[in-house]
Amino acid sequence: MQGNADDPARAVADKAQALFDSKEMLCAEAVLSAVNEGLGGGLDPELARSLAQAFGSGLGGAGCLCGAVNGAALSLALVLSKALPPAEVRKASKELHDRFKELHGSTCCRVLTKKLKADPAGHLAHCSGLSRSGAGLAVSIILDRLPELAAGADVKALARRRSRLGSLLRRLADRLG
Repeated sequence: MQGNADDPARAVADKAQALFDSKEMLCAEAVLSAVNEGLGGGLDPELARSLAQAFGSGLGGAGCLCGAVNGAALSLALVLSKALPPAEVRKASKELHDRFKELHGSTCCRVLTKKLKADPAGHLAHCSGLSRSGAGLAVSIILDRLPELAAGADVKALARRRSRLGSLLRRLADRLG
């Protein structure tokens, strides 16, 4: 990992992208898992993954809200709801939506990937970047509200990448189990 030793948002974004790129997780799972791990969300890693599984591919393949945004919103709620009232968590979610839309032109999976339907590799690369963006935005928004969490971010743990072989074996075990 380059240059993120003191930047939790970048470290979490890197981790989310690596989880997506490993093909072990889709966008929403990768974002929630990376934020949970990096900011000590407190969820068991398998539970974090399970909670987000329905949100990938624009809500289970429906093409609606981008899974990276869904995962980022879940992440905001997970972390912020421990310290802030519900109205503040909702306000943070709106900020996430607006900032993601400003950066990418839409929050709709179908719109974000429309030009890539005939290019599976390009589609995956694009979604990898969206996962990275969603995770980075979530952590930035969280740290804007709770800056004290930056000191406890587990950047070193995030830097440990899973091997491609390990990811392949895990996916195989999931299918068989």
